[in-house]
This record gives sequence, structure tokens and C-alpha cells, in this order.
Amino acid sequence: MINKLELKIKSFSCELNSFVRNKNTVACFLSSIFWGILSYIYLFTNNLNIFDNIAMTPWGYGTGTSSGRWFLQEFGNFVGEIWGNYNVPIFIGLFSVLTLAVTSCIIIKIFDIKNKWNCILIGGITVVFPAIASTMLFTFTVGYYSLAIFFAILGIYLIYKYKIIGYFLGTLLFSFSLGIYQGYYPLTASIFVIILIQMCINQKFTFKEVILKGIKFFSALLVGYILYRLFLEYFLFTNNISLSSYEGIDEMGKIDLTLLPEQIKNIYKTLIKMPFSNYNEINGTRIIRYSFLGMYIITFINFLFITKKNFKKKNLSLIGLLLVLLIILPISIDSIVILVPNGRIYTLMQMAFVCIFYLAIITSDYNLEINASSYINKLLNFSGITIILIAILNYSWQSNVNYRAVYYENRILENYYETMYTRIKSIDNYNQDMDVYFVGRVISDKTFKSRWSDLAFRYGGNGSHLNTYSYSRAQTISNYLGYSYEEIDTNSEIYIENKEFIEEMDKYPNDNSIKIINDKIFVRLE
Repeated sequence: MINKLELKIKSFSCELNSFVRNKNTVACFLSSIFWGILSYIYLFTNNLNIFDNIAMTPWGYGTGTSSGRWFLQEFGNFVGEIWGNYNVPIFIGLFSVLTLAVTSCIIIKIFDIKNKWNCILIGGITVVFPAIASTMLFTFTVGYYSLAIFFAILGIYLIYKYKIIGYFLGTLLFSFSLGIYQGYYPLTASIFVIILIQMCINQKFTFKEVILKGIKFFSALLVGYILYRLFLEYFLFTNNISLSSYEGIDEMGKIDLTLLPEQIKNIYKTLIKMPFSNYNEINGTRIIRYSFLGMYIITFINFLFITKKNFKKKNLSLIGLLLVLLIILPISIDSIVILVPNGRIYTLMQMAFVCIFYLAIITSDYNLEINASSYINKLLNFSGITIILIAILNYSWQSNVNYRAVYYENRILENYYETMYTRIKSIDNYNQDMDVYFVGRVISDKTFKSRWSDLAFRYGGNGSHLNTYSYSRAQTISNYLGYSYEEIDTNSEIYIENKEFIEEMDKYPNDNSIKIINDKIFVRLE
């Protein structure tokens, strides 16, 4: 028994050593690092803040168990105790890029990508995809989210390549990934479907073997989710809390069968429209939409060449299974709309759409392998490489546009609140011992304008609007200006005590919108 274990460990060690030294692995890793730095160095070296990020400055890791992210809370607390959860973009950002680079290398291992350029594409598109660029804006937690993707991909590899121990470790990693962020579950499912598609077009596997592998993958997704729920319920109980209703988190995973037909219909519409209209900033520029159209065409032609080369009459069952999997793939890619029917879907949640790029790369790579002497296939592969490289470059460019917008939006807000506090401290009879109260949250200032408000694609929301940051306004003012205030509404005791005088006030920024009442300073918003 010990000898068998030693042999397995030795075999795994040799495989790992070979994998690390492989030229394709190195090319993929370096590609991720290059594109990651090109895309995010501006973000890493400038203090850019959107709503959640400023709220978690100088420290924090985000919302934990109450949002279903039990592992984020437990691991975040552990890191906080031994290292510190300070929001330091350069360190957290570089760690995230390195983690995603290793993840990309595992992806090329899973799909057995042969062509070096295709490995470079996998590394590039994984790290620059809009879902990642969007997550990078949340520098306080992007390191944990990158680990969630790494856990998901490593879990897939272990389940695919190994038997009992791989299955156990893989499903456990799925539960950890879900426990950090649930939005990567569709990515996991979609990669499983692509593996099955690859098995179908590869003549090394029979119909039965593909079906059995599919059952294994489906059961792993199910077991991983069950483990996640068990851990979640345990930590909800021990912390004496319940799931938040924010964005339908407490309803996640509860599929409404009455909505399912319409949801599936909309999913197919979304995939068909990708070359023609923007969807959650995934294809915010025309060049990206053209890239999707190009990938659709190239992937389709690749499938035609592969089936012509590999499939005979006796393979009809595999052809049928391949068609079924191709029908299932769009549903798995955009399954987040099914899993969160009552929640808002945004860029950060759409990482599974990167699988459209993966499928184009995988089919081009395999088609080139089995038709190596064909000039048409070489041209197809070259066309695919060119299209995806242009898409990667454009995504990198878009990221920097977004981050520059955030820079100016931060300055705009900083200056606006500085002017507000100048007015507060300039009021007659001002005294530093007086407490400041903001009545309400909304600011309606018709003189306020931002050149960045009409940006065509926004990964982190339109931060140039005064009320985008309203719930983190206190942290914004505290971090940028060093002042504090208390927000009250019409139900607060202080409001009720001073209601008569407050209601005589005008609304900010008008005159008489800042007033001293009973040795307290009130700023009336809406």
C-alpha cells in the first residue's frame, strides 16, 4: 500500500515537473503576466476607488457568510490575523495576475493545447477578460476572487485526470470556490461541457466513455454545491446570521421552472446577438463584436473540417452527442440568469463567456493537429490567432479607459465634497465641537457635470454621478478629506426633534441648505 502511494506521488511529481518546464506552459504563463501588467498596472499604481473599494479602504475583504461567501469570511479572517487585510493594490493586484497566470496554465493542460500561439491566447484572454477587469476595481477582494477561479479550474483538472482522490479534492475545491464567489459556477460547468465536446471530436473516446465522464462531471458539480451548502449552513448557524436578500442572494440556486423556458430563450438570443450588440460590457466596442462574429465563423468551419476528417457512419452517436453538448453550452455559459433570477446581472458575474474564446482556440488547435498539412487549416488557425489577439489588445485598452475614467471621477467627487465642507465650515457661528448631520442621501445638483458620464462601456458602474457612491459617501469623505458626519432620515430621533427647523431648509446645494440648529450642523439633501 505504501509502495503504491509512493509511486503515485513520484508519478505526480514527475508530471508536475514536466508541466512546469513545458515551453507551452511557459509561453502561457508569460502571456498572462504581460497582458495582466499592460491591462492593470495603471490601476495598481493609482489609488482608484469605486463604491465598494473606498468602503473597504484601508482594510476589509468584503461581505462574507451573509452573502453566501462563507470561505471568503473564514479565510479572510485568517489572512487578517496573520498578515492583514489592507487594501494595497500593487500587492493584491500582482498576486491576482500571478494566480490567474497559473490558472491559465492549468487550462491549457486540461485541453491539451499543442500550438504555442494558442497557449499564448489562453493566457491573454483569461487575464484581460472584462469579468476580470471589472473585479480588479475591487482591489480589496480581487485576490480572493482570483483564488476562487483557481480553485474551480484546479478542481476541474483533478476530477478530469484522476479518480477517487481527484474527485474528492475537486469537489471540495468547488465548495471553496463557491464559498468565495458564487458567480464562477457557470464557468466551471461550461468548461466541463467543453471537455466533453473535445472528447466527442477526439476519436480516442467512445460514446459510452463520454457519457460516463459527463455523469461524473455533473455529479461533481452537484456534490460540490451540496458541500458548499453544508458548509454555508454550518457557518450561518455558528455565526447566528441568515442570508441577505441583497440581489436575490437568499434565492440563489432556487430555479423557477415557470421562468425557465423564457430564460433559456433569452440566453440563446444573447449568444446570437453577441456580434451585433453590447451585453454587460463583454463586447462594448465594435471590434470586439466583430471578433465574436469571426470566432463564430471560424469555430463553425473548424467543426466542419473536424467532423469530415474524423467522423464516419459508425460515429453517428458521437455526432448526435456533440450536437446536444453544443446546444447545452450556451445555457451553461449564461446560466447565472437562471441561478439568480431576481438579481442584477453585471460584468463581474460573466466570466463564463470567456469559454466562447476557449472553444474557438481549442477547435482551431485540434483542427490544425489533425490536418497539419492543409494550408486552409493553417490559414484558419492564423485567422483565429489574429482575431483573438486583436480582441485581447482591445480588452486591455478598454480596461485602461475605464480606470482613467475612475481616476477623474474620484477627483471630481473629492473636489465636490471639499467644496461642500468648505461651505459647512464657512457658515456663521461654526464651531468645531458641533456634530454634522446629513439629512437624506440623494444630491440633486443641476450644475454638476462630468465628461466621463457617457463612456460607452463601464466595468464598475458610472461613478461620475453624485449618488453612485451614496452608500459609501461617508468613507469617501473620511478617506479623501478626513471629515466625518452622521446620516439621518425622517425616522431618526434627531430629525424628529428638529423637524420644524429642518423642513424650513432648502436642499443642497442651494442657499439655506446648511444650517446650525440647536448646536448641530445639518446639511439637507433629499
